[in-house]
Amino acid sequence: MGDDALVAERSGLISSMLAVIDRRDWGDLVDLVTDDVVYHRPGCPPIEGVDAFVAFYRRRCIVASGRHAVDRWVESGGQGFVWGRFEGMSHSGVPLNEIFADWFEVRDGRVARRRTFFYRPAI
Repeated sequence: MGDDALVAERSGLISSMLAVIDRRDWGDLVDLVTDDVVYHRPGCPPIEGVDAFVAFYRRRCIVASGRHAVDRWVESGGQGFVWGRFEGMSHSGVPLNEIFADWFEVRDGRVARRRTFFYRPAI
C-alpha cells in the first residue's frame, strides 16, 4: 500500500471513529479499536481495554450529544495526530465548545492507543 493510501486508510479510520462516537453508536465503536486499546484523557486514569473504552462513553463521558470537526490530520509510521473542534451539549444541558487534539496509534487497521489533549481543563 502506498503512503497516500495508508494516510487515507488511517485518517478514514479516525474520522470513522469520531463519527461513531458523535452518533453514540457503541456497537460500531467496538469494531474500530483493538481489544487492548488504551485511552489517556485529561482528568481520568488510563482507560484500558475495549470494554472499559466503550463503558467510558456510555457511562462516564459528560457529553450527551455533539460533533467533532477535524481541521487537520498528520500521519507517520502507524501513528497519527488530529486536531479540531468539538461542539455539543453535556448531559446537564451545558453547551460544549472545545478545541481538541488527539494522538493515535493504529495497529492492524484499528485504533490501539489514543491520547486526548485540551487547551484547558475541559470535557
